[in-house]
Amino acid sequence: MKMRALGFIAAAWLIAPSVWADDAPPPATAVYDRERGELSPGTGAPKRELMVNVIKSGSPTRLYATLEYGERVECYECIPLLADKLLSSDNSQVREISAWWLRRRSFGFGPVMVKMRKVAAQSADPVQRARAVQALGEFLDPHAQPTLADAATKDADASVRVAAVRALGRLNALSGRAALSAAFTDTDAQVRKAALDQVLKVNFFDDRVALLGTLADDDDSVRRTAAQLVGQLRVVDAVEPLLGLLITDSSAQVRQAAAIALGRIGGSDAAAALADAKKVEHDDQVLDAIQIAARMK
Repeated sequence: MKMRALGFIAAAWLIAPSVWADDAPPPATAVYDRERGELSPGTGAPKRELMVNVIKSGSPTRLYATLEYGERVECYECIPLLADKLLSSDNSQVREISAWWLRRRSFGFGPVMVKMRKVAAQSADPVQRARAVQALGEFLDPHAQPTLADAATKDADASVRVAAVRALGRLNALSGRAALSAAFTDTDAQVRKAALDQVLKVNFFDDRVALLGTLADDDDSVRRTAAQLVGQLRVVDAVEPLLGLLITDSSAQVRQAAAIALGRIGGSDAAAALADAKKVEHDDQVLDAIQIAARMK
């Protein structure tokens, strides 16, 4: 199953034989049945009644395991219960698994999508708006992109903008590129950092001019992340601003990141920049980074 939190599967195996097994002996091999859902060898899918009960009162671990094993069970009663969890649960993993199960519903998913878009755009509660945009990202539906872009660039609350930027990265839609680039200049450093964190998670980002601008950010963590990114992307035009960071930045961590970035970019200009910086650097860790960078190919 394509879930990121696979540690919960172990719990599912422990729970499943005693709770989900039918009265009859389990089949020798897994057989898919639309009524029962997806089967694993020796384990039956949870019944609808069990799924409803676990959604209402089960622990996060049990909910995760139950929904994974009930991935293909058509439980219409479960849809509104899990839609409510998207907005009401304080547990991010509960919200994630709820969105994961809901997006697999051929019927019933549409109204949930519409509700999340409405909450993201209209709710007076920033917590509700942030959770709604998180759900929209987990739904992986490109129709959510305009709502997410608006939230990422226009919402009054920084926490909502952070959630929307991360959701755009999760959605990974080409149409979200402009909103991510715009977030590089957000007034809040957490939003700018969140936008940079999406660059390597998406397969469409190519706004290197906007990325270069973040090397001059006021926030240390943003400059450090920006330096790492231009190095990993081997942005040749970044050599001069990276040399500026390496020689003058007040943060040793930023100077380390700039040194390694120059090593990744390579070329005679980068090598000369590293040699110049070595003459004036006094921090041992930064000097080590310069030496490592000088040996990089």
